[in-house]
Amino acid sequence: MRTNSNKKVHKIKKDPYKLLQRTALILAIVVAAGAGLFYLCSVAVTRDYVKTRDRIEAENAEGEVAFQAEMDALRAQNHAYKQNASQSTGVSENLSSWEKELDGKVWRVQDEGHAGLENTSTITMERSQLINGGLMLVNAWHALPNDFSEEGLVAVGTTGDFKVQVHSGSVKLFQPAFDALVEALKAAKEEAGLEYFIVMEGYRSVDEQQDLFNSAMEKLSSRYSSERLIAETKKEVNYPGTSDYHTGMSFRMDVYQSGNKELNNKKFQAESAQGAWLTENCWRYGIVFRFPAKDFPNSAWEDKSFKTGVSSKLNLYRYVGKAHAAVMKVMGFCLEEYIEFLMEHPHICIYEDDALVYEVVRIKGADANTTFALPVPNPAVSYQASLDNMDGVVMAYSYQ
Repeated sequence: MRTNSNKKVHKIKKDPYKLLQRTALILAIVVAAGAGLFYLCSVAVTRDYVKTRDRIEAENAEGEVAFQAEMDALRAQNHAYKQNASQSTGVSENLSSWEKELDGKVWRVQDEGHAGLENTSTITMERSQLINGGLMLVNAWHALPNDFSEEGLVAVGTTGDFKVQVHSGSVKLFQPAFDALVEALKAAKEEAGLEYFIVMEGYRSVDEQQDLFNSAMEKLSSRYSSERLIAETKKEVNYPGTSDYHTGMSFRMDVYQSGNKELNNKKFQAESAQGAWLTENCWRYGIVFRFPAKDFPNSAWEDKSFKTGVSSKLNLYRYVGKAHAAVMKVMGFCLEEYIEFLMEHPHICIYEDDALVYEVVRIKGADANTTFALPVPNPAVSYQASLDNMDGVVMAYSYQ
């Protein structure tokens, strides 16, 4: 303030720029203090969260082990109870079991008879989902369903980070088969140092099969005619709609390394280490050797051509899923035999060293439906659902 000569008081006007500067400085200090406080709080909260998360994960892991052990014990008790009940009533379900040692462990397939699943919830699935579930049988007696779709096929040579050699860019598979193949080839490299696998062929459309069939029929037309010509051609090439290639789950393998004539000239099954390893170990990844024939892939295998209808020596492998591949390995089944087995034994459990690993249930009457309400046991960590193309839906549950 100041006073002039006539005693009037006048206020001195403040500099607005300086006022703005002071205000901005105060706000900056407040913001900095708030940010620092927020950071310290965030660090403390994050530290507590990490500790709590790690503790919960450790407790869950311990709880899961204990829970699984309890479930195995309960299932064993339940099975023993049913056997005792059958004996006491004089009614026997004739439950059987089959065992085989694989990789130093005892695998057992146990028939559960008519025992139902325990503590189940229900899922809803469409027929279109089940067609590509992995277990669909396509052969000379069971043609590809009319509602089959190619949607979902992936290019083997360019899909994913792990590059798989292919004969051409047209080689395709459905995702489950591709994933299983990649897992198997990674294991071959890591466990046995084996590389240079090549996929010669995957999915084959009905139109492509028709072209192959027509070509084979033309070559035989000078020797046969009419129905005899078709019958003889079927011995060489599957009739369109009846080839396992149609499923998108099968793939023909070989071995190839650029410039390595010695390796490239080897017979995949009889001479290459790659073929021997894949045939012996593929079941661990949900894959089976599709067409065992006389002395093929080797003399230790039983000829299954009377069941498959294929006597040609094809290096063909088929994705079916880990649960099904394990049973087929234990039992020595081809796909046709396995589905027939499930029709007779619609509920089985698979144990590894007495620990429950898989459970398989077949539900008949599938051909009349387009939507399915399917059971899933609460302890199961995953499941696989598939049509078998023989009027059944097959559910496979994994417990590990």
